[in-house]
Amino acid sequence: MSHHKVRAPKRDLLESDLYPIIARFFEEQGYKVKGEVLKCDLVAVKDDRLVIVELKKTFNIKLLYQAVRRLALTENVYAAIFRPPGRQKMAFWSMVKSLSRRLQIGMLMVDGTDVKIICEPKPFLSHIVTRQKNKLLQEFVGRRVSENTGGVTGVKLQTAYLENAIHISILLKKFKAQRPADLVSRGAPEKAARILYDNHYGWFEKNLRGMYKLKRGMAREIASKNPTIWNFYEDWVAKTPGRRN
Repeated sequence: MSHHKVRAPKRDLLESDLYPIIARFFEEQGYKVKGEVLKCDLVAVKDDRLVIVELKKTFNIKLLYQAVRRLALTENVYAAIFRPPGRQKMAFWSMVKSLSRRLQIGMLMVDGTDVKIICEPKPFLSHIVTRQKNKLLQEFVGRRVSENTGGVTGVKLQTAYLENAIHISILLKKFKAQRPADLVSRGAPEKAARILYDNHYGWFEKNLRGMYKLKRGMAREIASKNPTIWNFYEDWVAKTPGRRN
């Protein structure tokens, strides 16, 4: 981040206190600055470059809305805020920067005697990250049981990996010791070998002949902790032929 030192008011800060600080910031760069020009909080002009700055004490949706509306007047639009009280995590500033860039607006932060540039206003070239999109779709398709509630945090979540591991567990419970290829032929996911080898949940064990089985007493534990998924795949395995051709 680049920054320019300026003088800041010593009393409790108001939204209007941002104006002289930001005005001086642009004046030091050779801009002529005026406030409240046709509802724009701050307008700065240098040669043929027009800059508009919207001022708010804190980062909020109204600030972003006002700034985005100003893009109809110039591509050089900034939003300016005071540094939030307390210590902010890097994730907060990454969010501020990412959202501002996607909206194609700049972001300025007043911190004591400094004006820090969080990001500059410039075109944002949005693109789909194919790898992440495919990963999302793979996870979606891989779940046959929908148990998760959107928006929750701090709770155990169902995943396609968990479903696959439970599916394998039920096959091992029914057919006892099996090789990965045998499990796949009985309907297990193609990546069964990887799941068995990783043994992420500690459910499986391997014998000297390279065959896997479910640990003693594990079926009851898995079923009690994941009843919906267990019941679904137990029915699934019961309806699936013993070996696919």
